[in-house]
Amino acid sequence: MTSRAEPAEVAEKRIATDWGLDEWADRLVEQAGVGVTILDRHGTVMYYNKWASEHLDRMPEYIDNDVRKRHRRAVTNPRFDAMLKLFEDGRVEPVSYVARPYGKTTILVTVSPIRVEGEFVGLSQIVLLKDEVQELCARFDTSGRDSFEREMLPDGPPAT
Repeated sequence: MTSRAEPAEVAEKRIATDWGLDEWADRLVEQAGVGVTILDRHGTVMYYNKWASEHLDRMPEYIDNDVRKRHRRAVTNPRFDAMLKLFEDGRVEPVSYVARPYGKTTILVTVSPIRVEGEFVGLSQIVLLKDEVQELCARFDTSGRDSFEREMLPDGPPAT
């Protein structure tokens, strides 16, 4: 009989008692408002969310196929393989970079290893559009949080 290690979120008390992250995890990933792609440890595309299908080059025929077949630039696959090797060798920190894979759309990418009971099983790729992030930052720099609060609370903040 093997015992399973307690998940870190439970051991570190970062999750509500008697609630499992898996209860909502699939909805979180699907509705996150950013691009999410999950690959297995070999680079096979296992999943991408709706946002990724609407903003990135993601199609149903990519599922169960090696992501390397979809990279357009020759340098991309050696870079991808080097990143995979880092994760295979034990790196736990994400790798972040900026890319322009579609010509004019610049994306901000964070790739993180997925480990189950310490074993590297795959990786997640989270993507944001640079223009959207810059627009939000410029808006904040101009008006602070006021414009965001007006948008969320059009009738003003609740009376205290």
